[in-house]
Amino acid sequence: MEQPGQFVFVVCGEDVHLHTLNFSLPLLRRFTRRGIIVVTDRSRNAVPIEHDVVIDVDTPRHLTHHQAAIYLKASLHRYLDMDGMYCYLDTDIIALGPEVDGIFEHFSPPITFCTDHCRMPMFSPSCVYHPGTEALVEEQRELDGLRARFLELERAHQQAAGPHYEQIKQIKEAFNQARPRHSRGFSNYYSLSGKARLLASKLLFKALYWGAFLAALPLLPFRKSLFAEWFESLHQRFFHAPFRFEYFARRYGYRYSPKEQLWYDAEGKLVFDDNVLVKAIERHSAFRWDRVHFYWKNESGRRVSWPQSDALRQLIREKFGVVVAQKNWQHWNGGVFLFNRASIPFLEQWLEWCLATFDDPLWKTRDQGALIATAWKFGIQNHPTLPIEYNFIADYYHPRLQYLGGFTFRFHGSERLVRPHFLHIYHHFGDQSWDVWRDVEGLNVGH
Repeated sequence: MEQPGQFVFVVCGEDVHLHTLNFSLPLLRRFTRRGIIVVTDRSRNAVPIEHDVVIDVDTPRHLTHHQAAIYLKASLHRYLDMDGMYCYLDTDIIALGPEVDGIFEHFSPPITFCTDHCRMPMFSPSCVYHPGTEALVEEQRELDGLRARFLELERAHQQAAGPHYEQIKQIKEAFNQARPRHSRGFSNYYSLSGKARLLASKLLFKALYWGAFLAALPLLPFRKSLFAEWFESLHQRFFHAPFRFEYFARRYGYRYSPKEQLWYDAEGKLVFDDNVLVKAIERHSAFRWDRVHFYWKNESGRRVSWPQSDALRQLIREKFGVVVAQKNWQHWNGGVFLFNRASIPFLEQWLEWCLATFDDPLWKTRDQGALIATAWKFGIQNHPTLPIEYNFIADYYHPRLQYLGGFTFRFHGSERLVRPHFLHIYHHFGDQSWDVWRDVEGLNVGH
């Protein structure tokens, strides 16, 4: 009979990952009734592991620390009693409550992962080298570095605004909650009836707007502001929802300038600048913020964005002979997965192909490219995946991710709230200026 499930961490070499593990371990111990095992190569570690169940494995000396960690991860079946069930966790996976033990109920043989927060084309530049995208990757990373550099400045500005900043956050949230149906995307409505209502709402809005516009056309050259206020009242009457954000902000005693993104109180005093971070980046770089389309541009005026490429899919076919038939496949994230004895053939193949990429100059040191190839080789690309709550990736830079507090998240444009059981701190682990991290740190402090 299979033994109760246990959690497994892998770590070796890099001090930052050892410190991360020593932060994550107490939280998991606090919330789980299951055993916890750490697999490592002690000879590579300068920082002690603060745990009593540790398996020490001598990894190949020619491997880097990063490669050695991947080696251990894909070969866990060689060191564990495979009569049991296991849940692998990256060191930056944070347990948030006793619901974590429920993950073992979601195993589907031969192995079960959670989906990643992006798809193959977007992941490709992180996994393989491609001449057409490397310059774009470096540009994006430079911009991300500037954001990180000036985060403290933004944080100080928010603190200086005092209660105004908290009130402004609440106004923005209230506006998002009150948005009319016609301003939302079709992806939020999963039923045919929902999409029909949304389409009807969009058509009604267009008819209302153009009808009002044509009716007021003779006055527009002289009374544009009057038309804007008149249409706002019409919109409220038809949709029972606000249209323009600046009119909505007036209800709370603030004047908001959308062009400058500045906030004024009822007396006309400037109280907050939404653009502090943007202005700092523009002062110290050639990047410029497009205030019409809401994206960054480089010195030549080209949009700065993370590139997408089909290189990974092509290299998987060339190197492993595996055809990934879906160009935009939703690949799996290797940060959390369930495995048992039935997983051994899969893990062996994953390990073999991970090792094959280490010496290939076209491949970066990652395990997910080999994971994609293994999933398609085994024909389980449509295999059930873990609920997102068991590996919710809190990507600091995700443009649509909204944190509502209390470990509750939502993606802009979606009505669904996500309350994770395991939180994957993808960027900025330990960043005290990030409200997500401050709440995570509060879990440990409160223990």
